[in-house]
Amino acid sequence: MRRVFKYTNALGAILLVACGGLFYQFISQAFPQTAGELPLGVSQAATITRDARGIAHISATSIEDALYLQGFVHAQDRFWQMEATRRIAAGEMAELVGQTAVENDIVARTLRLRRIANAMVETLDAEDRVWFAAYARGVNDWLSTHLDKLPLEIRALNYTPRQWTLSDSMLLILHMYRQLSTSWTTEADQNLLLSQATDKSKIKSLFPTRAGTEIMPGSNAWAIAGTRTVTGKPILAGDPHLQHSWPSTFYINHLKAQNLDVIGGSIPGGPGVIIGHNQKIAWSMTTLHFDVQDLYFNETRLIGVEREVVKVKGRPDLVMNQTITPNGPIIERNGARFALRWTAFEAKYPFAFRNLNLAQNWDQFRAALSRFPGPCHNFLYADTDGNIGYQAAGHMPLRQNPNADLPLDAQNPANQWNGFIPFDEMPRAFNPPGGLLVNSNQNPFPTDYKYPVTGIFTPPYRQRQITNRLAAKPKWQANEMTSIQMDVYSEFHHFLAGQLVKAARTRKSSREDFTAAIEVLDGWNGQMEAGLAAPMIAELAYQELKKAVMRRVTTLPTGFDSHFAPSVIAGLLKNRPKDWFQDYDQVMVQALLDAIENGVRSQGKNPKFWDYGRFHRLMVSNLVLGEAITVGKFIAKPWMPFAQAMRTLRLPMIDQYVQAGPVPLSGATQTVKQSNPRVGPAFRFVADTADWDNSLFTITLGQSGHVFSSHSKDYWDSWYNGTADPLPYNKIEAKEVLRLRPR
Repeated sequence: MRRVFKYTNALGAILLVACGGLFYQFISQAFPQTAGELPLGVSQAATITRDARGIAHISATSIEDALYLQGFVHAQDRFWQMEATRRIAAGEMAELVGQTAVENDIVARTLRLRRIANAMVETLDAEDRVWFAAYARGVNDWLSTHLDKLPLEIRALNYTPRQWTLSDSMLLILHMYRQLSTSWTTEADQNLLLSQATDKSKIKSLFPTRAGTEIMPGSNAWAIAGTRTVTGKPILAGDPHLQHSWPSTFYINHLKAQNLDVIGGSIPGGPGVIIGHNQKIAWSMTTLHFDVQDLYFNETRLIGVEREVVKVKGRPDLVMNQTITPNGPIIERNGARFALRWTAFEAKYPFAFRNLNLAQNWDQFRAALSRFPGPCHNFLYADTDGNIGYQAAGHMPLRQNPNADLPLDAQNPANQWNGFIPFDEMPRAFNPPGGLLVNSNQNPFPTDYKYPVTGIFTPPYRQRQITNRLAAKPKWQANEMTSIQMDVYSEFHHFLAGQLVKAARTRKSSREDFTAAIEVLDGWNGQMEAGLAAPMIAELAYQELKKAVMRRVTTLPTGFDSHFAPSVIAGLLKNRPKDWFQDYDQVMVQALLDAIENGVRSQGKNPKFWDYGRFHRLMVSNLVLGEAITVGKFIAKPWMPFAQAMRTLRLPMIDQYVQAGPVPLSGATQTVKQSNPRVGPAFRFVADTADWDNSLFTITLGQSGHVFSSHSKDYWDSWYNGTADPLPYNKIEAKEVLRLRPR
């Protein structure tokens, strides 16, 4: 009998290995060819050299060939990401996943992003068009040869994608534009609050035009002059913070051909490098939240009505009739209808990154940015000649009415735009005396700026902390920048903790949990670290204080409190105006008591044992496969047995390929490492102008978008732990080389 069991177990093991081998063979069909030789649409021989973690170094004779190969490489590693993003941007996702995407599709159709992208393509000049056309040709060459070897997500959804177009690349740019410049929802919500308020001045004080809010992703970038570095040459650092996604938002690649030799973070779906360096200059950027959207009521003029058909998987098509006015499309929020004017609707989009990738000095850098239409950004610069610089760029409306943070009367001509702020009059700096330039989305405009400034700028907490850290020692090395990018000190939460402790000492309480919470806060240094109790207590109390402030001005349901800034709360606690609260100490004590009640429900009775990392957690999941395996969404019928089996087994070996985390998360919205379960650093970059091969980077997950690839999560550990990897430029250690020859 034992022999029977022995042979049965052996047979089972053999079958399991065989099934695993067959499954791997099936899924690996979509993996890219990274070695050997391929005939492709290049004019002359070229190479794609990949290092141990899959970074593609493209070397070609002509720039057009290099861009063609960039499109090919992006499609090899990230085609599903490109496909999903163009569908989300165009409002075409419900066709694949059904009702769950209808609402987002309707908003995208309302914003007319596909129509705008088509119009933008028509305005491209000849040189820009070469870049986009070469890139699209590379994507389509990959697609035409891989229709039977498509990424697993596409096979699971059981459809055939269409060819890539220049308009699709424009769509991805517009998608980023939308993510980084949407302010109209805040304006509509503020309008609703004002309509319900008896004291409108209080509502206005919660949304100061130039102080900042926390509703948008934030970023950091700084440049330090050679006088502050060990090498005597500048260092540039940047870490754009965006919504977490699987795959990572950025894809690292190197393009080398003729006078183009650029490396850094690209966006799959578009040509060139967005953040990086070439032979002479390095750059990074942060979003400049100048208000580029206005809402108009009383808009009676009409240009026309556009018919949109939203296809919904498993349901009848949804037909939309979209009204278009001279100020833009009619949109709805909170039961009100407005016309939306947005700089992205201007049907011109010169591709500034073409000249930016080729720029060799400060003047050429600025000339490239003078063509940059948006979304508005702060650009930080450093070069091998020892210079550092800052330049604001993007189309910023010239308004007669500075109070454009609320809906405007379309019938009043004074509410219309008068063009855009001239590029040469935008904020800039070059080689400042202190040898330091820092931007963390704060307001860069001087108080006496000649044009009206309206924007949703962030409080200066992150900028101050970066400046303080850099002032702490006289000389820095490139590899030390990452520690600043990972800094989790919160000036705001530290201040709030001190205020809570002072308030609590004015009140007597026999509650042990209240006393314990105060003891924890009293000894805290403001570090928002996982494993500590104080950050959780301070954050919960902050949330309760926001609710108390909103209850003071409105009876509307909660949710609007997410729109105003921590600096607003800090200002109230510092100045304590009597028309808000008569007894601020009591308000803070009650907020702390309510926070403790919330914490007790989730982590037990003793606040000393609470853990911010259990409260503040992150999990990044694959949009299709993670959802499909977890809850059975989206999957096409032929794939249901696979999804059901994986959902039943929940094998750790499968989980690790469709999700990252859950993990404890340090940092907060107000720390340099700006992090929460939705937003975090998508790309950390450090450029050493003394030796480009000393430059460093990390991205959230990995280079590959194929979930079962060995390169799908290469960088997860370094991203999470705050280490960084070299970004090789001249000294490339090749693991695999794919040689391309003209076909």
